[in-house]
Amino acid sequence: MKTLQRISIFVWSITALQAQTDTLIVNETHLFSLLFPEPITNAVTGHSNYTFGYNTDTPGRLGLLQGHAGTDSNLLVLTSDGLAYSFYLTYRKQLGKSHRFIDKNDAIGNVLIKKRLDSLDQQEKSRSQTIVQSDTVQYRKASHYFLERSSKVLKSKRKNGIILRLCEVGYFGKETYIVLEIENKSKIDFDVDYIQIFKEQGSGSKKSSYQKLLSDTLYRYRMPSRVPTAYKQRFVCVIPKVTLGSRENLLMELREKQGNRQVVIRSK
Repeated sequence: MKTLQRISIFVWSITALQAQTDTLIVNETHLFSLLFPEPITNAVTGHSNYTFGYNTDTPGRLGLLQGHAGTDSNLLVLTSDGLAYSFYLTYRKQLGKSHRFIDKNDAIGNVLIKKRLDSLDQQEKSRSQTIVQSDTVQYRKASHYFLERSSKVLKSKRKNGIILRLCEVGYFGKETYIVLEIENKSKIDFDVDYIQIFKEQGSGSKKSSYQKLLSDTLYRYRMPSRVPTAYKQRFVCVIPKVTLGSRENLLMELREKQGNRQVVIRSK
């Protein structure tokens, strides 16, 4: 008998605790008031037997709840800080209490988190696009400057009628500007597949100490896709700033598209 009483008391305690935490008991003769930590922006009940009133003109923290006899339902409330609160609604003729102060810890989640993340993501994308556009303008202006002032030739290499010339290696900001020229003295047009720029360390004859590191090409200014026969084109490649030691080189590798012609030139 004592065991049965203990079980009954335990079940009653659990039910009472549930009523205090997430179940609201209402009727049609009393107003059950809910005071939220932030102004209410939206609220909805799951059944017409229950009504929840709040100020829609000037959002406030107070909500008033009533209910009529019938099926149980639920209430969902959103507040201005994005927090969502959910309550189980049940009808009783007698109320245990007629008010409740809601704590932010009672919230089931935040509906604004995704919106805020999306907004931050959009802001970051916009900022990145602005930075890229700004960099592109800088690259173009600096490339034009180096291209217009460069008239000398530092290095030149000819192979199969294709001449690759290194005209200048300049520095501006955090980038290196490499002025190159392709001249086609062959009888066949030269279609450019790519030009890659490497930083060489050591000597190719000593493989144990030799390194060939590919540099990212940040921008290409007036680089041709085709160099017709008897024609030459000067252009600029922009790479991250690189400084060369006594045993280091810049290596430029030009390759023909759908062909086997290739020219390699070194800065030293």
